[in-house]
Amino acid sequence: MLLALTLSCVAFVARSGVFLGALTAANAVVFLLLRPQGVSWWRQGRYFVLQSSTIVILYIIRFGSLEGIWDGLLISWQLFLAFWPTMIFAKTTSQTKIVRAMNRVMPGHVSFVLATCLKFAPHLLEEFRDIYEGQVLRGARILPRDLLKPWNWPDLVHCVVVPAVVQGMALAGNIALAARARDFGLYSRRTCWPGD
Repeated sequence: MLLALTLSCVAFVARSGVFLGALTAANAVVFLLLRPQGVSWWRQGRYFVLQSSTIVILYIIRFGSLEGIWDGLLISWQLFLAFWPTMIFAKTTSQTKIVRAMNRVMPGHVSFVLATCLKFAPHLLEEFRDIYEGQVLRGARILPRDLLKPWNWPDLVHCVVVPAVVQGMALAGNIALAARARDFGLYSRRTCWPGD
């Protein structure tokens, strides 16, 4: 946990390409040593390409010329390196271990919320992907080539975004119900399940 936090914090202060390159190498070494299950280079790279293209386009629009490309790439590289260690940490560590580690340095309520958020976001992304794939199989016009046409954008909202929001609210409701059923907040010091 401390290694992931350190790598993420260092990414926020990195400003040069050389420093970001060294930080990328450190993250890659950690990634190779942990060999996380279910995390692929391809998926991580795809997120980086999508994020980079969006930020670079916004920088080009902002500066009105192609001189914003390098600055946009540096910012997107920095953002990716800020979130990558946390994503790897969340994938490789069980929620019980995360809560147990956080309970040592912060109150139980805060550690529960943070650990839940670390596991909630990846789970919600998987739900989003399942909804997207189901709608594509159903014939919705939401493939990347279809979204180049603005008149297909309402299909994306109706077929993917709205169901994903509803699914996220249902998932959050289920988490809240499970916490209430376990009398979360009843005692000042929170206990953790000793096993994995």
